[in-house]
Amino acid sequence: MQPGLAGVIVSSDRYTLVADAGGTWAAVEGIRLRDGEAAAAVADVHAFLVRTQTRIASWWLTERTTPTDAEAQLLAAGLELVEDDYLIDGLLTTTPPPHGPPEVEARPVAGVEEYVAARRLQEEVFGETPRTDAELAAHFDPSHELVFAAWIDGRLAAAARSTLASCGVLLTGGATLPWARGRGAYRALVRARWDDAAARGTPALTVGAGPLSAPILYRLGFVKVVQFRRLQSVASTP
Repeated sequence: MQPGLAGVIVSSDRYTLVADAGGTWAAVEGIRLRDGEAAAAVADVHAFLVRTQTRIASWWLTERTTPTDAEAQLLAAGLELVEDDYLIDGLLTTTPPPHGPPEVEARPVAGVEEYVAARRLQEEVFGETPRTDAELAAHFDPSHELVFAAWIDGRLAAAARSTLASCGVLLTGGATLPWARGRGAYRALVRARWDDAAARGTPALTVGAGPLSAPILYRLGFVKVVQFRRLQSVASTP
């Protein structure tokens, strides 16, 4: 999973939509459809993508999603299943994860310049459509979402985000440049976000983990509390 800049949230009794306005990713969460509503829901979310200038919607299905055959109905209505990004573990920890290696400096970005550099790194790793520095800087909002970065030998190596909530922190957007992989930058960013969450009085981390990050997070003490099935819809380009 890859949510990003603070954007638009729309809730209804059928689902909640969250989009990074002008970015790549949106999310469809808390899906509670009635039988036969799949096609209308897909059309509504497509309109939401167009309105927010967002390209890809991730639909997050769980055992609570309705109707019971929602996945089959949504696929028939045009959603896609990406085999290597389908089963996502919803993980939680309420105990401090291990520290990263001492040679990795991991901390919240200090100001707009570091924020833009970290977001640019994430765009590169995730293959997102590049935005201008001004577009990225306009979304700098540490009151809601914090961006963290990791440096190795003074060189920017990785970046990640924390979305703040009243009872904990959602970890998103962990991205490491190829040259720095296997050197502990990701682990250091997890610990840095834990330290920040604990300092805020919300010592709990949650994360949706795919096959690349899940093994690392399990080793850091996270446990699975839910299994997501991810489908996606992609806005057609003009």
